[in-house]
Order: sequence, then structure tokens, then C-alpha cells
Amino acid sequence: MEEGPLRLLPKLILAIFALFSAILVGWWLAKHMAEAPAPPSAAAPGQEMAGQDSERRTVHIYFGDAQGRHLMAEQRVVAPPVDEVRLARLLIDLLVQGPKKEGSRTLPADVRLRALHVTEAGTAFIDFEENAFDSHPGGVGNELLSIYSVVHTLVLNVEKIRTVKFLIGGREAATLVGHVDLREPFEVDMLWVR
Repeated sequence: MEEGPLRLLPKLILAIFALFSAILVGWWLAKHMAEAPAPPSAAAPGQEMAGQDSERRTVHIYFGDAQGRHLMAEQRVVAPPVDEVRLARLLIDLLVQGPKKEGSRTLPADVRLRALHVTEAGTAFIDFEENAFDSHPGGVGNELLSIYSVVHTLVLNVEKIRTVKFLIGGREAATLVGHVDLREPFEVDMLWVR
């Protein structure tokens, strides 16, 4: 009778080893499957895929809040343009059109963009028409709101853009409407966003 349990011991050890191996292989496969990138046909929503015009992209346009003191994002869904410069132009057009919700306009409705260029270093040079800001309400706060609405809208939506440099009429301008120094490129400042 003592030999019975001893004969089962090798089979029991083999069964435990097989179970442990199966668990280890299953864990390894699960880990590596989770880390594998998704196949191209299963791109995440909002990602651009070349050649697929039907795909949509969510962007955030930064308008002034109801009091005109801070920026607030208004979400829009657009068909992604072919390249980042065209996307940047589209974003400026949406900013000029003004908010559809409770936000306030940050750029005059008659603002026209002359040119837009993005350098390899990530600076977007945006060139507005000579008299683009003649109907701007003026004041330091309004001028800063206009500048940062453009900066946030471009930098936070266009991967290639890191800073924004303003030009007026094809030339470097001192200010938009007399207050804020435009000689250096602007970066995102999240203190403006509420």
C-alpha cells in the first residue's frame, strides 16, 4: 500500500509542472499582445490616415470665455487636411469664424491670413493682412487674449507646431494693436485656459 502513493508522485509533479508552464506561457502571450501596436486598419479615433478623407478629427479652438478674460476650448470635428500647414490654416479660419457656443470672439471677423509657414524647428510664422486688426477692440487684455487664442489653437492641435511668431503685412510687427510686444515667438501658457 505504501508503493501506491509513491507511484503517483512523478505523475503529480509532471501535472503541476505542465500547469505552471501553461500559466507562464499564457501570461507571456497576454503581456506581449497588449504591448503590440494596433494594426493600421484599427487606428484610434481622431488619428489621421493618409488617403482616407472620410475620417474625422476632433480639434479644440480656443475662444475667450463669456467675460473675455480667459480662454476656453470649443471642440469641433473636422475632416483632417492632407498636411499640418493646411490644418493650421483651417484652425485659423475656425478661430476667425468665432464661437458656436457661449465663448467670445478673440479675432475680428474680417481678419485675413496672408500666409502661414512652419519651420523644421516647429515655429509657425503666421502673417495677417496689413489692416487685419483695425477693428480689434484694443487693450492689453484683449490683445493678449487674441494672441494666446491663436497660439493655443495651433500648438495644442498641430503636432509639428511648438511656438507661434506673428507677422503683419509680410513684416515683423511691434504689436497687434499697440500693446503686446510681438518680436519673439509665443509658447502655450496654460494659465490663460479655464
